[in-house]
Amino acid sequence: MSKSVDRKMSRGPSTEDIIEDTLPSTTETTVDKIEEISSLEKKLVRKIDLRLIPWLAILYLMLSLDRNNIGNARLGGLEKDLHLEGNDYYTALTIFFAGYVIFHIPSNLVVKRLRPSFWIAFTMVMWGICSLCQAFTHNAAGLIACRFFLGTFETGVGPSIPLVLSFWYQRDELALRVAIYFGSSTCAGAFAGAIAYGVLATMDGAHGIAGWRWIFIVEAIPTIILGLLSLVIMPDLPSSPNKRWLTPEERELAIQRTEMSGNTDKQFFDKKQFVAALTDLKNWLAVGIYVGLNVALGSYAVFLPTIIRDMGFASLDAQLLSIPPYVAACCLVFLISWNSDRTMERGFHIMGVSSLGALGYIFLLASESVGLRYTGAILVACGIYPIIPLTLSWVSNNQLGHTKRAVAIALVSMIAQVFAIVGTQVYRTEDGPRFIRGHAVCLAFISLSGISACVLRILLKRENTRRNQTYGPADVKDLSTLEDIDTLYDNHPQFRYAL
Repeated sequence: MSKSVDRKMSRGPSTEDIIEDTLPSTTETTVDKIEEISSLEKKLVRKIDLRLIPWLAILYLMLSLDRNNIGNARLGGLEKDLHLEGNDYYTALTIFFAGYVIFHIPSNLVVKRLRPSFWIAFTMVMWGICSLCQAFTHNAAGLIACRFFLGTFETGVGPSIPLVLSFWYQRDELALRVAIYFGSSTCAGAFAGAIAYGVLATMDGAHGIAGWRWIFIVEAIPTIILGLLSLVIMPDLPSSPNKRWLTPEERELAIQRTEMSGNTDKQFFDKKQFVAALTDLKNWLAVGIYVGLNVALGSYAVFLPTIIRDMGFASLDAQLLSIPPYVAACCLVFLISWNSDRTMERGFHIMGVSSLGALGYIFLLASESVGLRYTGAILVACGIYPIIPLTLSWVSNNQLGHTKRAVAIALVSMIAQVFAIVGTQVYRTEDGPRFIRGHAVCLAFISLSGISACVLRILLKRENTRRNQTYGPADVKDLSTLEDIDTLYDNHPQFRYAL
């Protein structure tokens, strides 16, 4: 079977599919009517894009800032002022992931029950308060407590948003949208450096408050405000009532699009789907991809300023020099994700960017040249960040059923966050300025991402081929019409996996 046919079968329903199922086969089904419905869908997608994506990007930007600004605060004197000793700083980094991991699955199961707008607004306000409290801590215990609850409440946005997006978009629309809002995390790295530079240069000692404390204050207050606004601005689900921003025709089309993609189950929780998600080999291979990513990401986001400083730059200059790697990564995230949606290929793209990240770590390990090492730091960012939307979209594409998709996304992210703890521990001050151990560990794990993606793609390709040979090409356009879809999920003979 040709690659084009294989890609077509792994996509979601197209505009033509919706038209065919919506309109009766009569002479009244004219070209003008088809164009009218096609135009309506394009208008609907644009409306969803404008309402959802920019807002989610801003929310995730704040999430990334509040999660990682401790790395910038460290260069401003946090350790000295809080009298941190031994492993205190690394414990504060690690404890964040404890809270973040524990509440992954509960958050993804609750978000649909309590409405995304309420759940996201509530958790965002709460993590903003936790972030703000870091500015007023005076010892290690206070900092560690704030970091734990910061991780707990950030689950309301982190793992929940990919699930919410899967109810609004088709399979071949998802990666780019996930990339746009996740790409804001790369922007956060750039903003963090710029904000830290400005705050430490101009506000250190203002009103008797140390500059590193101002970093937390300046970045936490907007989070709380945006959290409150989310209650009004953030849409819920296509089937939710009172969608005044959609016309009745657009709302009906949005519901039809999500049902045709397999979002048909009405139950809040399905035990069979829960077990199916936990026992699905595909999900565990995706865990391998995300584990490799998160070890590298967990270290990169909080230690990049330190790594750059130890190349021989002053602390303030290191804050500024942490910006270009994130800018480059942000551009590549959008480009790679757009091409992934266009070709409906996830595995090859993950293999490609993980190889780029591995090359970056090799540069950091093999050379004493500041220029080559800084280039390596840029390549690492370009290799790490595109994997995030590609993996989450891949997992979402290949799960049917709300509970199964919710648990699969949470499972992949949750276990990977456990291993992100490794990333917070591998870079030690005493290993500077080369940080050989940290770079070597991250090189091994980013390689794991590429290998896991390769194995997963081979298995999915083999299964698609088996189903084609056994049952023939998949010709069902509306997954909601399939018998036994609510019990077989993605094991249904007419379902084809995204590769």
